[in-house]
Amino acid sequence: MSANSDNWDRDEDFAWRRPAPLARGAAMVIYSWKEPGWSFLWSVLAAAPFILAAVLAPALLSLSPTVDMIAPIAEARAISAGAEALSDNASPFYVMLLLAADIFAEAPGRIHLIAKALSALFVVYPMAYFASSRLPIIPAALTTGALGAYVASPFAGPSEFALAIFLATSFCFIAASADNAPGRARFEGLIAGVGLFALWQLNPVFSLAGFIALSACPFLSGRCGLSRYAATLAVFAVLAGLAEWLAPGINIARASAASGVLQVSAPFSGGEGAMGLSGVAVSTVLVLLSASVFGGREHLRSWLTALLLGITAFIAARLTGANALPVFVLVAAIAVFSVSSPFYDGLFRSHDRASVSVALTGGALTLFWTVAIVVHSAGQFALQYQVAEAAPENIRTELALVQPGGPTIAQWIEEGRFSTVEAREFFALAPVDQSMMLLEAAGRAKSMAAEGWGVAILTGADTACVLAERRQCEATGDAAASLANVVFVPRLDLDPATTAAIGRAEALLYTEFKLVEQTPVWEIWVRRGATVPASLLKTSGSVLYR
Repeated sequence: MSANSDNWDRDEDFAWRRPAPLARGAAMVIYSWKEPGWSFLWSVLAAAPFILAAVLAPALLSLSPTVDMIAPIAEARAISAGAEALSDNASPFYVMLLLAADIFAEAPGRIHLIAKALSALFVVYPMAYFASSRLPIIPAALTTGALGAYVASPFAGPSEFALAIFLATSFCFIAASADNAPGRARFEGLIAGVGLFALWQLNPVFSLAGFIALSACPFLSGRCGLSRYAATLAVFAVLAGLAEWLAPGINIARASAASGVLQVSAPFSGGEGAMGLSGVAVSTVLVLLSASVFGGREHLRSWLTALLLGITAFIAARLTGANALPVFVLVAAIAVFSVSSPFYDGLFRSHDRASVSVALTGGALTLFWTVAIVVHSAGQFALQYQVAEAAPENIRTELALVQPGGPTIAQWIEEGRFSTVEAREFFALAPVDQSMMLLEAAGRAKSMAAEGWGVAILTGADTACVLAERRQCEATGDAAASLANVVFVPRLDLDPATTAAIGRAEALLYTEFKLVEQTPVWEIWVRRGATVPASLLKTSGSVLYR
């Protein structure tokens, strides 16, 4: 090599073939592998700070309406109490996570935060285990940490959770492992089977995509691919049978939901805009192009399977409204760092500055966007902490749900700037307005519940069982109103589900209840024949009806 190097130094036509020891050394650091155990450990540690940040956060930062954040908890408690069937829920697996989180927290925001941490754990362990034998240690740790941060971040939801599970399981199915021991393959199949079952119970779009990826497992995941495939199917079948035994009809309901995805009329949801993904998309295309040109036909499987996974995952993400940023990162990682990548030959065997530069550029671009996910999630956590510190104490402690900005419409109504009718006609409530409204109703409802009065807040879900009193939750707000003695009815439009619940309960209110008080934002109805002490009703600025 040294003789050839001397010739290349003298001949400018072959200058591009000179070695580049410094660049090669930097690239070899990125492409270096370690024992799977060490890689797994560092991958878990990379994600741990974000899981802990979710667990220890005082409040959840949310841009969604407050009633939309409380409704899943009320529905989960209603399912636990038997008032609603688990099979009727859109995401049964996420309901189980909320019920598990409900054991450790009381405030709605804290319940969601713990559920996020559990979701991240559910993603991090499989991804760390799969990546430990499929990627070098640095990409493995950063990719796992990025997925954990992505799931645990404040603005992530069930759709992002489902996307992360899909990416982890598909990574197992289509990327060959450097350790093809039969025992490891079967254990990976066990983990992937649990992940596939979670997708089945979480999101019909990603469950279909997961089965598509599973079909490629015997051909793409290595010598023991068939064992991995069989173990995955066996675990999925056992868990699906157990779920059917515990909740009859749940698999039929999931199959019906999955069939609806195949309808041509299924709309593309929101998610990250085209401009927001343009940078990572262009970088991924360049990486795939480099891998295809550099690897040729011999390495066709690496970049082609990564491309097909990216197309499938991107379509699924757009259908569900999930942020597709991790899709591009994993696609690039498979093309650049997997065992079938073409760049290893240009670094560890016959190498020159051209092959080193291509390998280093592809690896650096991939790691840059992986770190970008981590930085983006860290920024969300920092913003969450700042908003929580500035939020009113009662919102932070009782709801643990914080939103940027201060109360607007609800506060202006309280101050008499315009009437409730005008607000309903011209303005929409911001999430922070809803928080103030619900806290006002919850505070008074708690006082009434302490005196033995059954209380309901007429929203789409049974909000009172979460905010006012710890009791059995009903399936809907109007169902709770039919059993209560006192009903709080919002005078402002909270969300479409609340409007529908008020419409369903209108006949009940006018026949079995009477309006006894009207505040700027609430009406209080008491069941006929019941006498609520005036001290619990009359407040400053309200109208009392005899």
